[in-house]
Amino acid sequence: MFAKYVWLFPVIFIFHDMEEVIGYGLWLRNNQVLLKKKYPKILIIYKDFSTEGFSVAVYEELILCIAFSTLALLLNTCVLWYMWLGGFVGCTLHFLIHIGQSIVVKQYIPATITSIICFPLSVWIVYLCFSLIWDAWWYTAIWVVLGIVLVAVNLKFAQRLIGWFTRKMGLTPVI
Repeated sequence: MFAKYVWLFPVIFIFHDMEEVIGYGLWLRNNQVLLKKKYPKILIIYKDFSTEGFSVAVYEELILCIAFSTLALLLNTCVLWYMWLGGFVGCTLHFLIHIGQSIVVKQYIPATITSIICFPLSVWIVYLCFSLIWDAWWYTAIWVVLGIVLVAVNLKFAQRLIGWFTRKMGLTPVI
């Protein structure tokens, strides 16, 4: 159904996440004072953050993104395509959140540049995919929302994976 767009999801995802992998640990380390003063809850969330742990979490997300894209392409069912679209919508919303974070903090946060680049492109792809749908809106909405929920649940898992890997490997957290 969305076959000509399927591989753009993992490509856009990894393009964006590489900016985070490269810079997020350094940014957290260099902005501890700001975070402690204005956003202490962020320090709690990232207390066991390491670049290596973050890389493992990104890798896990990429594997799922590729696996889901492959399944949607090979099995070619509306349910999988709509869930794939929901995952892509979740990723697109993620870009918007990063842009908002940068605005709130009033400075560059690693992920901002690629979010600004990827957000309009992703919105366009999502729009094109929705224009191809001919099923009832409620049927489509159920599976798209499920895809978004799966992205959110996996994001929580990935955040826990960062801490687990950091502790398991005896790595020093960046903050």
